[in-house]
Amino acid sequence: MIKKDLVSYDPLDRFFDIREDFDNVMRDFLRGFSVPVSSRGVFPLADVKEDEDKYTVTVEVPGIEKKDLKIKVKENSFLVEGEKKEETREEKESYLRVERSYGNFRRAFNFESDLDAGKVNAEFKDGILTVILPKTEKEKPKEIDIKVK
Repeated sequence: MIKKDLVSYDPLDRFFDIREDFDNVMRDFLRGFSVPVSSRGVFPLADVKEDEDKYTVTVEVPGIEKKDLKIKVKENSFLVEGEKKEETREEKESYLRVERSYGNFRRAFNFESDLDAGKVNAEFKDGILTVILPKTEKEKPKEIDIKVK
């Protein structure tokens, strides 16, 4: 005797799968054109490293000039903002696809320790912004000498 399992079947399940696939295709299609930078993912990309006495933030900002960047430090927060300007295009040019983005961007970082704004060092070279953010003296761990009695 052969045992057969009963499986419920709903013809609408396939319809919903097709609709989800279509939604994904449309979303991916639109991302390459006029969707704002903020919805494409986090920009600019950054690495953050912590040492005993400082934080080092390395930010990728390709295609941006130094004059279009600003950084701000306050208490335990660091902000990098700027603008990537669109290049001039002639009307007779015809683009099939535009993937480069333009416009304002802003990225904020909050740290556990307060930052010493007066000692911040920032360097910019080849589209890479490197910022050294020293911790305030009160935030650095202090080793306590143990006395023997």
